[in-house]
Amino acid sequence: MGELHQTLLDEPLREAKSTEAQSSEMMENPLVRKELIQPRTYQTNMAAEAVKSNTLVVLPTALGKTVIAVLAAAHFLYNHRDRKVLVMAPTRPLVLQHRDTFMRFLKLRQQDVEVLTGKCPPNYRLHVWNGPARLYFATPQVVHNDSERGLNLKDFSMLVFDECHRARKNYSYTKVAQAYVRDSSYPVILGMTASPGAEREKIEEICKALFIERVEARTEEDPDVKPYISQVDVEWKFAKLPDSYQPVREAIKKALERRLKSLASMGVIRKNPKYIFRKDLVIAGDEIMHRLKGGAGWNRGMLFGALMLQSSSMTLYHALEMLESQGPHALRGFLKKTQESKKKSHAGVVSELTSAGVFEVLESLCEHPKMGLLEEVVVGQISAEPKSKMIIFTQYRDTSAYIVSKLSKLGIVASKFVGQADRAEGAGMSQEQQAEVLEKFRKGSINVIVATSIGEEGLDIPNVDLVLFYEPVPSEIRYIQRKGRTGRGRFGKVLILAAEDTLDVGYLKSSKKMAEVMRKVTKALNSELAPVPRAGPMPEMCQMSAEEISQEGPPEPLSPLEKLEEDFDETKVKKFNRGARQVAKRLLDEVLKSGSRGVMLEEFVGGLEEDDASLGIVKDAVDRLVAEDQVKVVGGKLFAKGVVEPSPHKGHVFEVEKVMAGKAIILVDDKWRAVLTPDAYQGPRQLLKKGSKFRAASELYKQDGVLCVRVWAVEKLLD
Repeated sequence: MGELHQTLLDEPLREAKSTEAQSSEMMENPLVRKELIQPRTYQTNMAAEAVKSNTLVVLPTALGKTVIAVLAAAHFLYNHRDRKVLVMAPTRPLVLQHRDTFMRFLKLRQQDVEVLTGKCPPNYRLHVWNGPARLYFATPQVVHNDSERGLNLKDFSMLVFDECHRARKNYSYTKVAQAYVRDSSYPVILGMTASPGAEREKIEEICKALFIERVEARTEEDPDVKPYISQVDVEWKFAKLPDSYQPVREAIKKALERRLKSLASMGVIRKNPKYIFRKDLVIAGDEIMHRLKGGAGWNRGMLFGALMLQSSSMTLYHALEMLESQGPHALRGFLKKTQESKKKSHAGVVSELTSAGVFEVLESLCEHPKMGLLEEVVVGQISAEPKSKMIIFTQYRDTSAYIVSKLSKLGIVASKFVGQADRAEGAGMSQEQQAEVLEKFRKGSINVIVATSIGEEGLDIPNVDLVLFYEPVPSEIRYIQRKGRTGRGRFGKVLILAAEDTLDVGYLKSSKKMAEVMRKVTKALNSELAPVPRAGPMPEMCQMSAEEISQEGPPEPLSPLEKLEEDFDETKVKKFNRGARQVAKRLLDEVLKSGSRGVMLEEFVGGLEEDDASLGIVKDAVDRLVAEDQVKVVGGKLFAKGVVEPSPHKGHVFEVEKVMAGKAIILVDDKWRAVLTPDAYQGPRQLLKKGSKFRAASELYKQDGVLCVRVWAVEKLLD
C-alpha cells in the first residue's frame, strides 16, 4: 500500500476512541430505542469495530447479527446526517424484515426510510436513490442494476451486506462492493453471516470481494456469547436400509464403479476409483469443459467420451443418494425424469439399469425407514405438546411434498415451504404464498413446516421446539443455519436422521468437521488482512438535530403478507410519473427546437437542477419519448426522429391554422391549405395547436378533391 493511502487510513483511526469506550456509547446514541434492545457485550463490541473498518461479522443464527447492524448504522446516521446508509439482503421478504427491525429499534421518521426491490420500476428507483431518505433497504440485484444505470454510491457512509457468504464469483454483492469502493472516498462495509464456509479459499474470497479489513467471529463457546445461548440438544437417529434395497443399490454401485475406473484409467481423475466422490466428478467436469473450449493440443474425441462418463457418473451418484437417503419414491421420480431425458449419458444409464432389472424391483420396495422414524418423532412431539412447532428440512422438493402428504394422513397440519422458481422436482411458491404459510405457522394453525433451503436463510421464522433434518447436509453453512432455527431464547432440539453405511453418514461427519474448521480459520484471519486504501479521510461529523429524530413510538409490527403488500408507495410512484411526463414534454420541446444540433442529455439534466428533477425522472422521460418513437438517442444526444431517420418523403413547413374535431387545417409552405387527420400524423400531439409551426417529412395527396397531408416525422420546431 502506498504511503499516502496508509496515512489517510491511519489518521482517523488514531483519533478514534478505543473499542471499549465506543462500545459503551453505542447504546447511548439518541437514535437508538435502548429500552427495546437487551444490551449484549459481544454485540456492542462488534458494532464498535464495524464503524472503524470494513468488518466481517460471523455469528451463529439467532444471536443478533441484525442488532449489530442496527447499532453500527445508527452511529453513521446520527453522526453523519449529510450521508446515507444502505442495508442489503438477498431476498425481498428478508429486505422487508430488516426494514421492520430497524424501524422498531431506531427513532426514524417514515420519510427517512426507503425500500427498493425488483417490484419498483427501475427509473423510479433511480429517482428515490437521489431523494431525501437516509436509510435504504434493497436487494443486491437492484443495487447492482441501478449502479450500472447511473446510481452513484458516494453519499453512503456505510453498506451492510447480510448473508454475505454469497459474495463470491459474479454474485451481485461483489459488483456492489466494487462500485461502492470506486464511488466513495471513505467506504465502510459490514458483512454478516452465520457461516462463511469451511474452506480457507472461500472465506478469503469473501473477504477480498467485500474489501474486509477485520473479522469479528464468535461461536457458542466464546465467553461473551455463552451466557446468551439456550441449550440445543442435537441427536442423531440412524436407520438401517432394508435388505430388499440391496439389489438396486448394488446395481447402481456396479454401474458407477465401472465408469469411475474408466475415468481413472484415462487420467481424467488421478485417484483410486474407490475414493472418487461427487466433488471430484464436479472438478473433473469443469476441467474437461475447459479443455474442450481451449481446443488446441487435446483429443476432442477422448474429451467428449470422458465428459459422457463424468455426466453418467454424476447421474448414478444422484440415483444412489436418492435410494439411500430419500427412499424408493424419490428414486422412482428421478429415474422417470432420466428416462424422459434426451441426453446420451442418461440413455446409457437407463439402458444399463434396465438390463440389471432395477426398474422392475423398484416398484416393490418398501418405505424408507427414515420416514417411520420421522412420523414417530412428530406424532410423539404433538402428543406431548399439541401446540408444538416443528421445521423439517429436506434438500428436495418432491420429498417435501411427500412428507407433507404422509403427515397429513396422520392428522398433522403440515405445509411445504419451498422457493419461488418452478423446477423439475416441483412447482415453486410465490413470496405471498410463503408469507401466508409463515403467518399460519406463527399463529399456530400449522404445526409443521417442511422446508427446503429457503427456510435456512434469514427469514423471520418463529422459534420452534424441534428442527428435524430428514438427511444430513454436506455443507457447514447449511448445517449451522438449520440448527439455528431452534433454541431461540429457550431450550431447543435438533434431530438428524441418517441411514447407516450410506452417503448420509459421510455428509454428517463432513458437516460437523467443516464447522469446526470454519471456526478456526475465521479466528486466524485478522493477522493476515490488510487495510483497504481509501482516497480521503473519514468525513467530518455532522450530527442530527433533535427535530430530525422521531418522537413517536415504534411502529406496529406487520404480518409477512402486510409487509409484501407495503413494498412501495403507489402514490409516490404516481407523483413520479406525473413529473416524468412534464419533463418529457419539456425535453421534446428542446429536441424539436434544436433540429440537427440535437440536445446533449447531460446539459439538459444540468438545466433541471433548480427544478429538482432527478436522474430517474429524466431517464424515464427519455424512455417514454423513445418508446413513443418521438426521439432517437445517438452518441449521448437526443434528436427528433425525422432528423435521425431521413425520409424519402419531401420536407415541408407547416403552420396550424385551426384545430377542429377529428382534423386540423394546416398551411403548407405558406402556399396551400391542407387537412390533417389524427391517423395521418406521426408526431407530438402538443404541436397540434393554433399557431404551431414546424418542419416535417410529409406527403401531400388529394382525397375527394380535398388537399390532405400525411406527416411522417417532425424534424424541427420553428419560431
